[in-house]
Amino acid sequence: MLEALSKDGMGKEAFDRIASLVRDIFDVDVAAISLIEGGRQRFRSIQGLDLTDISLEDSFCRATWREGRPVVICDTGKSAEFHNHCLLTQETPLRFYAGAVLRTSNGRPIGTICAIHTKPREFSAKEMRVMENLAQMASSEFELREFAYVDALTGALSRRHFLSECGRLCHLAMQNARDVSVVMLDVDHFKSVNDRFGHAAGDEVLRALVVACKADLRNFELVGRLGGEEFAVALQGSAEKAVAVSERLRRAVARLAFTFDATTLRITSSFGVASVLPGEADISGALLRADKALYQAKAQGRDRVVRSNDQDQYTPASPSAG
Repeated sequence: MLEALSKDGMGKEAFDRIASLVRDIFDVDVAAISLIEGGRQRFRSIQGLDLTDISLEDSFCRATWREGRPVVICDTGKSAEFHNHCLLTQETPLRFYAGAVLRTSNGRPIGTICAIHTKPREFSAKEMRVMENLAQMASSEFELREFAYVDALTGALSRRHFLSECGRLCHLAMQNARDVSVVMLDVDHFKSVNDRFGHAAGDEVLRALVVACKADLRNFELVGRLGGEEFAVALQGSAEKAVAVSERLRRAVARLAFTFDATTLRITSSFGVASVLPGEADISGALLRADKALYQAKAQGRDRVVRSNDQDQYTPASPSAG
């Protein structure tokens, strides 16, 4: 997501405008809007300091992120947490901080917005309400752009962005004479999860499935949500490699366990695998073949991987493990 957002020049202009408002409204030296992922604070816009990212541990925003609410430090030099912090020992120490959390519409924290000054100062309740309104504006900008690239529920790539990235993958593979394969997968009997436990439970299952898959995939292997409970993975390599990857994912999904209404639930998933054929410029044909293989996996009993061959004949890659 961060890489996608960083390519969005128009998006940066929007965040720069909000950061400018923070500096002008509160008359401070520094304003920043950032995403926080993996212990790093990555600035989408920062004015008054020359930074692109920083360890969250080295940032005043660690307090806002940790507390999950607005934080004001009128004099960082008198703060028990920050009085000896590296940001106070520099040539021009930063003595005031006010920050708020950025959240998506479903409440997920994604980053912070902050105002920083080189002199101690007060910050009124009215000013904090304005800061929170600016945080909501920045969150809306992030969410608008995130939805274009990432499925908001699961964190997988959106269908449109997945297909776009697959186009790049195919182009690079063609230049380097390498294969590209795709995997289609979905949750077995997913409708029964929604029917028995409600859609919130179904959402939790889908989120957990994507987390489990991402944990087993490398950063350059793509996972996208094509719709409903249907997902796809694209990777460089042969169909044999994709089958092996699919088997690992199948086992990872089978290890998931949920508790809904005091009932323990385990899920399984089915997979279809196909390769992009010579002469195919994109993955559309391979997706169709993988989709047919996926339905063959379901017809054979689910919880299995089925590979499509070039003639659309289906060869079971592995039997169900039960």
